[in-house]
Amino acid sequence: MKILTILIILLQSALGLAQYIPVGAITMWTDGYVVTMTNDTIRGEMRIGALINDSPAGVIIRSADKTKTKLKGDDLRLIAQHIPDFAYSSGYISRDREMVIFERVPNPRRSNKPMLLERLSPLEGRVALYFDVSGWKKTTEYTFGNFVLESNRQELSYIVLKNGQEPLLARRGDLEAVHEKLFGDCPTFIRNYPIATRRDWNQFGDMVAAYNELCQ
Repeated sequence: MKILTILIILLQSALGLAQYIPVGAITMWTDGYVVTMTNDTIRGEMRIGALINDSPAGVIIRSADKTKTKLKGDDLRLIAQHIPDFAYSSGYISRDREMVIFERVPNPRRSNKPMLLERLSPLEGRVALYFDVSGWKKTTEYTFGNFVLESNRQELSYIVLKNGQEPLLARRGDLEAVHEKLFGDCPTFIRNYPIATRRDWNQFGDMVAAYNELCQ
């Protein structure tokens, strides 16, 4: 098993400044915390022990006295892992992003079954953007020690939640309808982004950030 699996994505087209690059679950020891389905928070050194479809299926937490606790992914509603310092040396992870966050949200690709998905947008704001594993396409993969670097990936879709309600699968080809459904209730936003077509897909992350800033 690799000590660390961390995805560094090089996209073919330019990303909006707010469009976060998925990092992936960290399988080496790093500081962090989890929140259980009963709202208990457990902190300590932790690592992801198993993944199913890129969703954490098991977490191991090591306390200060080195006692290890194993938790099933199904028993957790949030996982937060600090990104190791050396991971920033690649230049593809923003220093502003300190943690990898997985939240249990309905997945529209699985009949809205709740799954732990990586959150790409900050925790604040009405609209949350999540990594859609099935909606990204890779063409090249390189391995450098403990890193897996995937290049020439295309972001074809995202999973989006607004106000924590019904999830939406946002696709490039549906951007005009997604724009109206997600952002149409905020006149201030519409003045800045009156329309959106598939050609504006690379600005989708900027749109989410602008809406969360302007439309509290």
